[in-house]
Amino acid sequence: MRGKNEERARRAPSRTMLRRTLFLLSVCGIAAFAVLAARLYKLQIVDHERYESAAIEQQLRGTAISAARGTIYDRDGRILAMSASVDTIYLSPAEIERYGEDAEAIAAGLAEILELDYETVYAKTQNTSSWYEVVARKVEPEVAARVREFKDEGGYAGIKIETDTKRYYPYGSLAAHVIGFTGTDNTGLGGIEARYDSALSGEAGYALRSTTAAGTDMLYTNFEDYVDAEDGESLTLTIDAQIQYFVEKHLAQAVEDYDIQDGAAAICMEVDTGAILSMVSLGNFDLNDYQSISARAEAEIDAAAESEEERRELVAAEQQRQWRNKAISDTYEPGSTFKIITLAMALEEGVVDESSSFYCGGALNVIGRGTPVKCWKHGGHGSQTLTQAVQHSCNVAFVNIGLKVGEERFYDYAEAFGFLERTGDPDAQLTAKTGIDLGGESGSIWWSENVFCDDENFSQLAAASFGQTFNITPLQLVTAVSACVNGGYLMRPHLVERVTGPEGEVISETGAEAVRQVISEETSAKVCSILEQVVGDPNEGTGRNAYVAGYRIGGKTGTSTKTTEEIAGNKEYIVSFIGVAPADDPQIIMLLTMDTPSRTTGTAVFGGTKVVSK
Repeated sequence: MRGKNEERARRAPSRTMLRRTLFLLSVCGIAAFAVLAARLYKLQIVDHERYESAAIEQQLRGTAISAARGTIYDRDGRILAMSASVDTIYLSPAEIERYGEDAEAIAAGLAEILELDYETVYAKTQNTSSWYEVVARKVEPEVAARVREFKDEGGYAGIKIETDTKRYYPYGSLAAHVIGFTGTDNTGLGGIEARYDSALSGEAGYALRSTTAAGTDMLYTNFEDYVDAEDGESLTLTIDAQIQYFVEKHLAQAVEDYDIQDGAAAICMEVDTGAILSMVSLGNFDLNDYQSISARAEAEIDAAAESEEERRELVAAEQQRQWRNKAISDTYEPGSTFKIITLAMALEEGVVDESSSFYCGGALNVIGRGTPVKCWKHGGHGSQTLTQAVQHSCNVAFVNIGLKVGEERFYDYAEAFGFLERTGDPDAQLTAKTGIDLGGESGSIWWSENVFCDDENFSQLAAASFGQTFNITPLQLVTAVSACVNGGYLMRPHLVERVTGPEGEVISETGAEAVRQVISEETSAKVCSILEQVVGDPNEGTGRNAYVAGYRIGGKTGTSTKTTEEIAGNKEYIVSFIGVAPADDPQIIMLLTMDTPSRTTGTAVFGGTKVVSK
């Protein structure tokens, strides 16, 4: 018995040790399993999308399928911008190395066909870690066919050809600033192309195929995923290509005849709808080669640049200048064309009528103004009726008209006509825009309410009465004068008439939008009658050069001084004319502006100078 007890005593520590060992092993196993479970949870749940994406990237190769960009038409269906199929040529250096292809032969062949530098192409073949090295974009079909033939003859797997699209502009420079252009990635970079880029561009498609771990195509798999591209929507503009052509032609001739230094602009618009029939900004540029500058600018830059870096900077500045749409992006002092606005508000307020008379002695003192307001005619116009004051474009008469309206009502009308927008801060310098459906529109520069409506200083009111010392855009003026002659309605200008889908279905249409009525129909009719006499009277009217036998035309001339240049001691002018037709029932309005006629022509150029043939 004693021996048995001693035996049990010897075995007891071993069993205790075993239990402890088993417990520790269980704890370690559970801990290890917990770590493993946590790791699996992170890999399979938390980081699932990350590793799934990585796997897909390793197993699949995708090719983008470009969407055809929508077509842009003029109002009569003429194609102004269209897309056509081209190709992108690229290399897969990894495959060139893998299949032992002759990189030198590939580089030499592509360089010859595509007219590229051999060393540049060869360098791309040496980046053997890459599967995609672009050699040339927007390659025309006939050139791409030669590349395809070269690839097939040599059996070069490392040469790739990818379908793409390219933008074409059939009329070259016509309406360049309105249409705009696209970059190498088919993204709109200016004009309508940029403003409606999301509608025009559509949705790109793609094609996926299986690849090996090395990145080459799997030979024994039928996996493929293909999503077709959705072509972009098309736009029909309000632009009439024929009207645009003739306006550009005659304005370009005037720029040459009078050696205009800083370009010219013109806008033709339907007064009742706000539809823009033509919008011109000169100098022009070819949309199919939008980065090129004129030969004249090129020569001037070559003469001025002292280094290649300076030359690049000058070229970039010239490109920005030529792409700028002067009709909506440049502000200017409208001068006497603004007298139409002063006339309309005065007639509407009843402070003048056709029987009113004014005396001009050549100058007029105004409270708060250090120097008298001078009339352009030395000695003045003497006694004149309201119609004669408009015909003569008499500054003194219009200052008196503005004073009759009063600074507060004048300010109200300036806002109603769209030249300013109150913010609630009477000390803020104000601005406004028309809201046209085109990018790059600048805002006006107008006095603050407290500065303008100062009973002890009428100098701002006096200057505004004849269109000086404030800035607006040509588009703002054409829109406001349209309200003066269309029955009194300020219309929202627009360029896009209709948006259609790839199948021709109408997605949206833009109709006439009246922002507000500014003057009455009766006042509008009186304005039209007076403007017709400015053009139709061969003896009195400053706009008589716009007269065309058999047509009833109304209009107003303008010659404005560039105030900032005058302060600097330079005398520079912007000359302009705004006309409406027919004067008894206006349908069309047109504004022409020419920036800085050269004095070297030997001819004084004013707003009434004939710039186009009859």
